[in-house]
Amino acid sequence: MAKKFNKYARPYCKNCKLIWGRYSVGFVLRCTQCGQPLILKSFNPWLKIIGGVSIIMLGLLTLLVPNIPMIWIGGFVAGGFMIYNGLNQWSKVEELDEKSKMF
Repeated sequence: MAKKFNKYARPYCKNCKLIWGRYSVGFVLRCTQCGQPLILKSFNPWLKIIGGVSIIMLGLLTLLVPNIPMIWIGGFVAGGFMIYNGLNQWSKVEELDEKSKMF
């Protein structure tokens, strides 16, 4: 039985931290810079987005607790940063996919 392909998995070099587009899966087996074998790594943005929303919700809960004046600000900043980071990472991976589609 064939293994189902993860739509977020991309070829990745642990040594150089390089990512290839999804159209390179099966074609590029070794890193073009260091020659190390590539692994398939998941770049799923939803884990970061859900984590960021959870931290923001926790910040909202601490906003309602009296005598804790500033902790909620950190929750909003950290949660917003996680959401932004997840979406930004995914947009960069999609750019790689479009570039690899051209070849």
